[in-house]
Amino acid sequence: MSNLFAPNPLVGDVDTILEAMENRQPAVASHCRRVSAYGVQLAVQYGLPDDMVEAIRVGGLLHDVGKLMVPTDILSKPGRLTEQEWHALQGHPEYGFDMAEQLGFESAVLDIILYHHERNDSSGYPDGLDGRTIPWTVRIVSVMDAFDALTSPRAYRAALSVEAAQALLAREAADRYCPWAVSGLMSMPKPVLDAVAHGEADRYRPETAPSALVVEAATARWIPSYHEDPRIVTAW
Repeated sequence: MSNLFAPNPLVGDVDTILEAMENRQPAVASHCRRVSAYGVQLAVQYGLPDDMVEAIRVGGLLHDVGKLMVPTDILSKPGRLTEQEWHALQGHPEYGFDMAEQLGFESAVLDIILYHHERNDSSGYPDGLDGRTIPWTVRIVSVMDAFDALTSPRAYRAALSVEAAQALLAREAADRYCPWAVSGLMSMPKPVLDAVAHGEADRYRPETAPSALVVEAATARWIPSYHEDPRIVTAW
């Protein structure tokens, strides 16, 4: 393979970008649509403001747009990646950030694209951020990204069941993933998750958001221990 980087398909709006992804990497495009739908479902359930819900919707759709710059044979390789291939794959958040920034997407969306592989224990990429600095929108998309990846078949493994994926994420909450976002995922009934996976999320989406008091009560359990252990409320 002479070139590890695909040409930059610089395009305009979200629909056009997704069309390019569908044409070049349909599995990635489908993954992005599901991550966006999962994230919106959780954001609405938690009663997040409309601007945050919209950032999660668009950021979820575009979080892997940088993979347009990664050759398909790397993305679909069934065996272990070489160091050079892994380096190229790890660059996708930065490639995507650069593309989306040039196209004028807002900072909340750019944060999701750039930081969705950051981890709470600072072992993520591209910047190895401390979990306390990762925005809530990114925390939600990161958990839903991991959940959909685990429940989708890959060239190197079969898909996990919903229950197995939830259990794995729950075990790694705080060390790798935001407990608040994982808790929300765990609270989503399987029919809702199945509906999202099949593009039918609107059948289950709440008509109104819960009040601020409900959201405060739902998240308060994570707050008292914050000063003792910041991992309790921060993301991967």
